Amino acid sequence: MTATLNTYVDEIEGALRDVMANYRSPHSLYDPVHYLFEGGGKRIRPLMTLLACEACGGDRAHAMPAALAVELMHNFTLVHDDIMDSSAMRRGRPTVHMKWDVNTAILSGDVMMGVAMRLLEQSARHAAAPVDVFSAFSTGLIDVCDGQALDLELQTSPQASIDAYFDMITKKTARLLETSVVLGAHIAAAPSPLTETLRTFARNIGVAFQLQDDVLDLLGTDGFGKTPGGDIIEGKRTWLILTARERVAAARAGERMHDRASVDAYHELLDTFDAQSGLPKERVPDVRTMMDALGVIDDARAVVRDLTEDAFAHLHALPASPARDMLHHLATQLMGRTT
Repeated sequence: MTATLNTYVDEIEGALRDVMANYRSPHSLYDPVHYLFEGGGKRIRPLMTLLACEACGGDRAHAMPAALAVELMHNFTLVHDDIMDSSAMRRGRPTVHMKWDVNTAILSGDVMMGVAMRLLEQSARHAAAPVDVFSAFSTGLIDVCDGQALDLELQTSPQASIDAYFDMITKKTARLLETSVVLGAHIAAAPSPLTETLRTFARNIGVAFQLQDDVLDLLGTDGFGKTPGGDIIEGKRTWLILTARERVAAARAGERMHDRASVDAYHELLDTFDAQSGLPKERVPDVRTMMDALGVIDDARAVVRDLTEDAFAHLHALPASPARDMLHHLATQLMGRTT
């Protein structure tokens, strides 16, 4: 029978249940971890680890423990991010710190990293260079934390820039996708050029995904799963906001031709956004109108398209295989969301 993405997801879920069955006591520590995984998830990162390993000629059974380690790291970041963001809900259920308390959530997040390292050891034994497996994982963890810190800085720094935004999302969002495929490649003993090709594919998909997420947040409906305009309400300095700010500044300096009254209104809107760390829900349509008028949304979509095309060009530099085709299908699904 031909394997499908669902086949791989079922394998991941089964392996995850088997691993977590070994971690039950003390209940105060592990019940929140079980609760977290029972909430489901797309398992995108472990899928990428398994498929990258196979695309490089490796055995996905050897990569499974590392794939689970990546999923544990991902969920560790979610638990701690929810605390930092004071998020009450995730995947339609109370977040761990809301269902239990902050101390329990922190500790449960921490232990997931311990379990992840134990799992990583199992996959590293199959790698030609085990140290590369551990190095890729630790670098991914450090960069994800760097990205979270940069995100916090971006929201308050008067020097916030588009370059700073891309640096942040590359580390916070894209790096874990990079880590996922690089782990698979190392476990398969892939040559360096093949590993770097996979890394670039994953990085570009990750950056494109986040930028597209910013656009969908602004334009989305309630069916998108988030409050429409939530980033605007929360005061997040996304690529859209930073680009609008640059264009308004250029227009006010006479570098671009716009209706002066509109430009002044946009400047006031952005100043209010900065001063109040966000805007009320009723101002979100005004932001959409501004973004359309400045061409920001169209240009964001163009950047997403270019990054996605470059990602697929790198992916198809790999030898043809069912695993490569499934990586393409997975990335297409990831980028195929609409409002």
